[in-house]
Amino acid sequence: MEKNSMPMTMTTWRLVASESDLGWQGSKPGGKHHGTVEVLDGEVEMDGDQITGGSFEIDLTSIRNEDIGNDAMRERLVSHLKSKDFFHVEEHPKAYFEITEIETATNGDQDAEEDYTHVVTGDLTIRGNTHRISFPASISMDDMMMSVRSGEIKLDRTRWEVNHMSRSLFAGLKDSFIHDEMVIRLDLEFSRN
Repeated sequence: MEKNSMPMTMTTWRLVASESDLGWQGSKPGGKHHGTVEVLDGEVEMDGDQITGGSFEIDLTSIRNEDIGNDAMRERLVSHLKSKDFFHVEEHPKAYFEITEIETATNGDQDAEEDYTHVVTGDLTIRGNTHRISFPASISMDDMMMSVRSGEIKLDRTRWEVNHMSRSLFAGLKDSFIHDEMVIRLDLEFSRN
């Protein structure tokens, strides 16, 4: 029986949760809020120097606000974001992202402010709803660590049934609406197993 002369090139890189997070921003007429959410667990699979797949979990119970100085007001906002009106964390404590494709970025994909190396496509699950998204990312690595930094990922929250105060869904809100678009950014670190 012949031995396979092809070397094993498959590697798995594990998320370093303490060095990773997700930044978020939401807005309404006259103001906006921003903060972070913890990324709990995840991995990236590689064949040689090509990423072939991966996934990670987002802990929606860890939503934090970073722009409100008043403790009571900050807690009120965070509690509201965790409620049924928004992410309903009691029933859906985690969100999930699964990579379906990674392509090398072309000049047309690159943001003027930053040089992105890849375009990541995958399935994002929030509140039990899954939709495909794509976003630019800068991916760099050495022998032991991989860094993944996304550009702005603009999401229409109503696709995932985060519908509270959406002017596109509820008539008559006048200026009391919250914009459907929310923006997230990923800052992830992985270590080689």
